[in-house]
Amino acid sequence: MHQHGLAEAAVVVEGQSLTVSFRAPLMDILGTEQPPVDAAARVRYEDRLKQVSEPQPSGPADCTLSHETRTGVAALFPDSPQHDHDHSHHADVEAEWTFQCQSPDKLTDVTLPFLATFSGLTTEVILLLPDGQGALRLAPGDTRIPLE
Repeated sequence: MHQHGLAEAAVVVEGQSLTVSFRAPLMDILGTEQPPVDAAARVRYEDRLKQVSEPQPSGPADCTLSHETRTGVAALFPDSPQHDHDHSHHADVEAEWTFQCQSPDKLTDVTLPFLATFSGLTTEVILLLPDGQGALRLAPGDTRIPLE
C-alpha cells in the first residue's frame, strides 16, 4: 500500500526483544521522488533520510538498540541512467530497529520522535504484544505509541 501522507509502523514485543518497523512514502520524507541531480543533492537526501531516527522505548524497560536497518539514498536511487521515465514507481522509505529490553514488562510506550519532523504523516500502527494484537492510528504530529 502506497498512499501519500500515510505511513505504516509495527511494534513487536517478543520475550526481551522489541522490534519497531516503519515505512513511509518517499515523497513524504524527501518532498520529492526525483533522483538527486548531483552530489550535493545526494547529501541533502541522505541527511533527510537520517532524520528518520531511532525510536525511544519507555525508559523503565531498559532497552538497548541491537540492530538497525534503513533505506539509504543508494538503495532508493541506484546509479542508473537518468532516462528512466517509469513514473508508476513510488519508492518507500523503510527502517527497522531491534532492541533488547532488560525489563520488557515495563515497556509502556514507544516514541517515534521523527514523526514530529514529518508532521504531515498519519501513521497506521500494528501492535503484536505478549498479551495480544492491536492496531491504532497516530494523528499527524503524534509521536507516542502506547503499548498498554
